[in-house]
Amino acid sequence: MISEERQRDMLSKLVEIEHDIHRATLDAVGDDAASRAAVEAHLAEITELTRQARRFVRNAVTVEERIAHLDFDVDDRPER
Repeated sequence: MISEERQRDMLSKLVEIEHDIHRATLDAVGDDAASRAAVEAHLAEITELTRQARRFVRNAVTVEERIAHLDFDVDDRPER
């Protein structure tokens, strides 16, 4: 379980990493069409991996979701 805040941070970081990889890789290849096509195929694989990672993080049960499903009455106090 993770907190909703941590979940948001992880999703944001995954998107940031993916964009950084794409930008740096395409900048390194330059304008060479053959190299760029090969690199874009590899970048598509990275995109798929990060998509799967984001889905996994989104589907993680958060602490807040777990607490929301607890079945108890907050006014139920022991008698003294």
